[in-house]
Amino acid sequence: MSEAAEGVHAAVAHAAHHEAHELPNLITVLRQLFPDASWAKFLHQWENVLFALTAAILISITAIRAARKQRLVPEGIENFSEAVVEGLEAFVKGILGEQGQKYVPYLGTLFIYILLMNWSGLLPLFKSPTSSWGTTLAVALATMVYVQYTGIREQGLGRYLKHIAGNPSNLFGLALIPLMLVINLTVEFLAVPLSLSLRLFANVSSEDRLLYKFAELNVLFKGLPFFFQLFANVLAIAFSVVQAFVFMLLSTVYISLILPHENHEHEQEGRPALHVH
Repeated sequence: MSEAAEGVHAAVAHAAHHEAHELPNLITVLRQLFPDASWAKFLHQWENVLFALTAAILISITAIRAARKQRLVPEGIENFSEAVVEGLEAFVKGILGEQGQKYVPYLGTLFIYILLMNWSGLLPLFKSPTSSWGTTLAVALATMVYVQYTGIREQGLGRYLKHIAGNPSNLFGLALIPLMLVINLTVEFLAVPLSLSLRLFANVSSEDRLLYKFAELNVLFKGLPFFFQLFANVLAIAFSVVQAFVFMLLSTVYISLILPHENHEHEQEGRPALHVH
């Protein structure tokens, strides 16, 4: 048996001994092959960051290749990239209106980035970085900062602070400012990142646990549950898309809530009214 194969078996045995809930990845195998190497310990400690960085590099390379040659009739990766961008743009503008165009780069990249990280766990010797709460929390915090920055940029600092204070318009509203500050600050800076990160982390880690258990059954029953694992992989692919979409949807809604309301009112006035007969 080769040294690499022994490392894979050692990683699986180590995972089973420590009740792991995900399949061994390349870094886990290297950690078992070189247990005393400082570089292997370093890679193992930062494996989520490395796999997340791999997804970011893949997105960057694809975007550069798609934008390198702009032809009148796009082909191949250009055509695919254009279709994805147009779909994301239509979705964001459907919620935020025409002003949503400026938020498509962040929200679209957010969706693609999370989706690739979710799908990484389906590849042999790879891992879903979003199965770690540290990764999902980092993405959620970045979104929280972007949403608050958008609120300050679009409303101005004064109106943004008034929004955080509950938009008081009378003496009763002024008296409630301390309470509204506590509520709004808690929601904006604590509840939003926690809800975004925990939802994504819980769902992706559950998917990884499901895939691991089916792989474990394949080992125990000599490949009998293979079709069940195939079905689990299809479900994981679909659920990964759903989770990335939900994350982007909620982020878009948070942006919508923090934008000046008159912008939405003007856009609603410019749209045709719907009459129910």
